Amino acid sequence: MFARWSALEKQLNQLFTLVTDADPIARVKFDDLKGWDRRAEAIIDEAKERLEAQTADIVKVVLRLAKVPAEKRDDLAHRIWAVAEGFDDELVLLPPDDQHLLAESVVAAKQAGTCSIPPNTDSIYAGTSLVSAGDLNQLIRELERARLRLQSVMWGYLYPPFADAAGGDFADARKIITEDVEITDRLKNVAIARRRAARLPNVESYRSSQ
Repeated sequence: MFARWSALEKQLNQLFTLVTDADPIARVKFDDLKGWDRRAEAIIDEAKERLEAQTADIVKVVLRLAKVPAEKRDDLAHRIWAVAEGFDDELVLLPPDDQHLLAESVVAAKQAGTCSIPPNTDSIYAGTSLVSAGDLNQLIRELERARLRLQSVMWGYLYPPFADAAGGDFADARKIITEDVEITDRLKNVAIARRRAARLPNVESYRSSQ
């Protein structure tokens, strides 16, 4: 799973460089960004400014779809892993702040002059969840799907035209995108939203003309 995520993060870097035509100034700003969401949104913004509208839409949709497995991966990475009696086939994910909360209850007991930790820790572990092997395998598949989509965008839309002449994977990349139902459905919604926005009056321009 983490190998899949590592490959996806590397592709995100490559996608940014392709979208910006290796702009060194943009690269410095991008490298300072932390977290998948901020980096993905930076690419979406750059694509909107630099690419044709249809290609920028594809980049946006693919990155937004990748956000779902990215958030699941973050949840796994930033929680505390544990095992629990009676749940031998599942991984227990504890809230990242649970030990802070537990320590705070100890401090409160000490300051109150008592010598016992409050027995009710339900609130401390309220965010605990269980993850099965099936859940992890599903996430691996989702990460791989996101990786393939990003690769297809780069090969099919951002590599130079001569790449088509190479045949094989390069020639099939656009087909992977155009036959992906999730992508095409979202692209239709993006196109509808753009047409609606184009029909709306520009209020600021109207005001300035008065």
